[in-house]
Amino acid sequence: MTSCEFQAVVLAAGRGTRLPEVLGDAPKCLLPVGPYPLLWYPLNMLSRHNFTEVIVVVLEQDKLEVQQALERTPLKVKIDYATIPNDSDFGTADSLRYIYDKIKSDFLVVSCDIVSNVSLYPLINKFRADDASLALLLFKSGFESDVVMPGPKTKHKPERDLIGIHPATQRLAFVFAASDCEDTLNLQRYLLKNRGQLDVYGRLMDAHIYVLKKWVIDYLHRKENISTFKGEFLPHLIKKQHYRRTPKAMPDTTSDLNVTTKHEDNILHYVTHTVMDQKLTQASLFNQSLSHVPYHGDVVRCFAVQAPSDAIGVRVNSTLSFLAINRKLAGIWNDLCGEAHPLIAPGAVVKSTQTKDIIVADNAKLSEKTSLNFSVFGSNSIVNPKNIVANSIIMSNAIVEEGCNINNCIIGHRAHVKSGSVLNNCLIGPNYVVDEDTKTQSVHLSNDDQYMEIDIQ
Repeated sequence: MTSCEFQAVVLAAGRGTRLPEVLGDAPKCLLPVGPYPLLWYPLNMLSRHNFTEVIVVVLEQDKLEVQQALERTPLKVKIDYATIPNDSDFGTADSLRYIYDKIKSDFLVVSCDIVSNVSLYPLINKFRADDASLALLLFKSGFESDVVMPGPKTKHKPERDLIGIHPATQRLAFVFAASDCEDTLNLQRYLLKNRGQLDVYGRLMDAHIYVLKKWVIDYLHRKENISTFKGEFLPHLIKKQHYRRTPKAMPDTTSDLNVTTKHEDNILHYVTHTVMDQKLTQASLFNQSLSHVPYHGDVVRCFAVQAPSDAIGVRVNSTLSFLAINRKLAGIWNDLCGEAHPLIAPGAVVKSTQTKDIIVADNAKLSEKTSLNFSVFGSNSIVNPKNIVANSIIMSNAIVEEGCNINNCIIGHRAHVKSGSVLNNCLIGPNYVVDEDTKTQSVHLSNDDQYMEIDIQ
């Protein structure tokens, strides 16, 4: 079983800085995605892969709210909450260092914003077969490419990575943001030497699902100057693949089974690659390079596995991707979660008799004499009578008073739409109050608009 071999960590302490239009002061991991909070989806994915216990990293101030939200969902995993200080400015690598003492074995790191039905077994098996230091999962990008944001017209420029992979072995050569690359991509000669073809991808998405050796976090624990995992540590680790052991660098052993415990900055001191490991690799029938030293002598090895083209995979890390997954969720629900999980939560109250393709979270209250179509209603949201809501997202704790007509809108967390309002193609920010009888379209209404601008000549 995977849970006996690996631990699982879900990083859920992010502040959602890319979702200001909808998030407000709510934790990013509790964004409503269909009937459940965002964090439920990676936890459910791990449960499907027989993980029975998961470490979830959250901000200290959010722990109770997250805990209560997950207790209202159908989850079969035991959660060990690891809290980080509210005033900390932690990146993802900082968070992993903070929970260092909890990691006792090889482990998976999963972002709280991944929604997917992919099987993790090909990724785990690749990690096992090649005795990898790291293996990561990639999806094709573009899930949200056909979705248009409500509000004023804006041009969305997707963030892309440039990812280099040796196709014969699936070895990772590099990963960096496309925005960091100028018009020309310059490659170091060592990336091609003895390794054959190198494919460079610009439209693959890092799923932020990683399988890691235990020694990797031992090494990260020493690298206190590295704050983020994806932006800093991952490129750093990939470059270290080309480090070589020399006879002087080998530990002073008295037996073939002796493992070095020297705490030095050199990454090779952390790799549990003993003399016995070398002999086993040399004797193995599985060898990527039959005419060379196995793995070209690399003891740090990073691999990438591409998910099948028909797999569902989206990272809900922007307002556009949040809108896209909620818009498309009803159509992919059975493929994503199966029939065991209903689209209308058992704790929701739906009195309307005029509904079509709606998704309703726990404790939402949808009144009679309403027409509700192709929309998502977050937890504790309230829709009063005599309302029409179509193609919209009504987020958690939002209130829609009587006599409103809402079409193609996002109504933010704790927003309040007063009676008689007609909103078309609008983005209503968190905690915003829409005045009575407001009639508007294609606008973004937010409390941030109340700042004063001073023009200094």
